[in-house]
Amino acid sequence: MSLATHMRVSAALRLCQARGEGAYVIRKGDRTAGALLIRQNHLDGTSTLYARRYTMENEAEWQPVSGETPIPDMDADTTIEKRAATDPDLWVIEVETRDIAALLTEL
Repeated sequence: MSLATHMRVSAALRLCQARGEGAYVIRKGDRTAGALLIRQNHLDGTSTLYARRYTMENEAEWQPVSGETPIPDMDADTTIEKRAATDPDLWVIEVETRDIAALLTEL
């Protein structure tokens, strides 16, 4: 059984808060089954976008959907807008953390 999206979002916000890092809900989607996109703001005009994907073994893992290299914030905004236009249940949170791997591991 998968964790409801609003609970995953709440956990991410609390984990960041406990570490003294910024985390914000940018877009709210469906409370239980909405997809979650995490925007890592690098605070230098670039961001990386992460989404949960399922492996061939049906295990969930977080992958950068914007590529391995950070993209300009305007490109991240455009990507989010396009996804939200096709998925009204989409959640988006923005985090200001240098150690995204630690956060994603917890989620």
